[in-house]
Amino acid sequence: MKLSANRWAQWLVYGDHYSLQLENDGLLLESRHHRQYIPFSAWDGQLTISRGLLWGTISLTGFTEQGDAYPFDVFGLPWRRAKQAGKAIHARYQAYIARYQKQLALIRPSLLADYEALVNAPGYVRMAQLRTAQQTLLDTLESEGIPAAFLSQLDEGVATMLTPVLQGDIHWLKTRNQQWYAAMLNQWQTWFDQIESSPLNPAQREAVLTDESHTLVVAGPGSGKTSVLVARAAYLIESGQAKPEQLLLLAFGRDAATELKTRIKTKTGHEVNVTTFHGFARQQLAEHQGQAPIISSLASDETAKAAWLTQALAEQWQQPNTHKAWEKLHQQHALPIDDQAELSACAHESRLHSWVWSRLSRVIQANTTKRALTDKLASFEEQIGLKNELAVIWPLYQAYKQALKAENAVDFDGLIAKATKLFQQRKFATPIQFVMVDEYQDISPARLAMLEALCHGKTDSEILTPRASLYAVGDDWQAIYRFAGADVSLTTDFAQRFGDSEICWLTTCYRYPAALGDIAQQFICQNPKQLTKQLDYARDKASAKTPKAIKVITDDKLEKTLASLAKKHAKTTQPVTVMLIGRTHSRCPNDLETWQKTYPSLALRYTTAHASKGQEAHYVFILGMDEGVFPAKQRSLSLDVALLGKNEEPIEHAEERRLCYVALTRAQKQVWLVHQKGHASPFVEELKGNL
Repeated sequence: MKLSANRWAQWLVYGDHYSLQLENDGLLLESRHHRQYIPFSAWDGQLTISRGLLWGTISLTGFTEQGDAYPFDVFGLPWRRAKQAGKAIHARYQAYIARYQKQLALIRPSLLADYEALVNAPGYVRMAQLRTAQQTLLDTLESEGIPAAFLSQLDEGVATMLTPVLQGDIHWLKTRNQQWYAAMLNQWQTWFDQIESSPLNPAQREAVLTDESHTLVVAGPGSGKTSVLVARAAYLIESGQAKPEQLLLLAFGRDAATELKTRIKTKTGHEVNVTTFHGFARQQLAEHQGQAPIISSLASDETAKAAWLTQALAEQWQQPNTHKAWEKLHQQHALPIDDQAELSACAHESRLHSWVWSRLSRVIQANTTKRALTDKLASFEEQIGLKNELAVIWPLYQAYKQALKAENAVDFDGLIAKATKLFQQRKFATPIQFVMVDEYQDISPARLAMLEALCHGKTDSEILTPRASLYAVGDDWQAIYRFAGADVSLTTDFAQRFGDSEICWLTTCYRYPAALGDIAQQFICQNPKQLTKQLDYARDKASAKTPKAIKVITDDKLEKTLASLAKKHAKTTQPVTVMLIGRTHSRCPNDLETWQKTYPSLALRYTTAHASKGQEAHYVFILGMDEGVFPAKQRSLSLDVALLGKNEEPIEHAEERRLCYVALTRAQKQVWLVHQKGHASPFVEELKGNL
């Protein structure tokens, strides 16, 4: 059946539709310039016939694949025939609906079963699971030729139920998981109360239960992140979601790995693979390549490394071109050796070794061509000086690679690179399904590449279903290892990097009171690129009798303050812990051993700010808070820093600020900022303004 306007009407309506033809499964509209087909599956079955002075108009609404409404009008139609056409179209549409309702009835049980399987899945439902269920439903509908958008016309009840899954609705998924959380919190309440020495708080419990493909747990200082890691490993085993061999926990240091391993064994009675990144890489290479890689003495023995550097420098300086490049740097006072010293006599100098190794190690980490490094340096204003440094380091890099080859050995960077390549090839099945990482804020691009290869089998994280999930625990406010290759943006941009992700927040601090925490938080929150969070404190709020949480003294008052503190605690049965923290090892007081003997009521120890991470003490003294010391004076751009890439953080001393925050938050009770009289650092002045 076809209904068209007469020629005069067609001329009057010009560019609008003037013809309507009823096809088997839809309507064909025609205008002077184009034709538009509307399948019944993209129409709601409603049409309006309106009468004008001379003719009738049929109006209807079609829908795009995205469900957006699109109105159509056909003008200039004979009125009586338009009414007849409307009845015929309606009858054909009803027959079409009836036919597909019969087809839907055949697959309805399968559709509902797949939906129920997702909703009632025995655990947290990940975004990848939602996508899989979505595709399964779409495939089932497609097998009967039923578009998802047409489902509501066939069975409104089924459509209402399935639409969130068919549309991949993340909000619906979160609601489903919240209901599951509530059920699990009730079911496992006693377990959560007893798994650690103190009951886990609500945020910790939710973090333990969260099981997205990529989960970041942002854990403030003293918020119980280790408890969450231990409890999560125990929960996965106890709930039957994982066998011990399916878990992998990675830490950056052996001590942290040992602590986690011991605590999990104590809680569960099971051995779980808890190791360092390098330890895991070595395990896997040994298992899948038949033998463990040999670690070069240049990586594991400082004496051997120093001997090699001495020999390598001496050999390089025998090459005329290389010697000339070194002499150029020497004359520019760019080397840490005496200006009057003969270069050839300095090959054994430890300061020169440190200078060389800081740059050479960064080139080793880059693991790329000289051209690629040169291109990277070209983006810096200081590129000439940087390229001069690269000119002397590159021959040493080549010599270093030859030395490893001669040993048939690898260094630690090579270990990570080899393991990454192994996982990318995906030639073997791994039992690992749950990867957990402690101190994730210290992750480097190379280590993350290994994790992505392990979890996804390739570096690209855009994959439908990862073979292992990544559960990262850390705090970007405590990211202090950029100099070692860590990249804080891998934490702050976690959600952008991994599309399927969830972020949990541990914001209750159990270590120090609000009086200290509020000042420390105000200090660290000056950087807008960091993740925003508001910490709260389990300990009582400050009262009028509470001493100031942070005090400022000059270094000549340090011993007197220690004596006063020792007198205050002279009658305590156990020594109170006192941590002296300095920017570097050189800040350790010469009188430390004397003080340790003089004040037995104080358990005094010294550590650097970097080494203090993960520690705590009743009282903390941050030494050397002097201008140019803490924050450290910014030195001219060097090759090792340039190869880390441009620092995109919007405030000055961003990493030094985080380092100071780490030092501040080691204290359980009180902190003293110690500086030379008349030389207080900008950090001291800023903190004094908040006291």
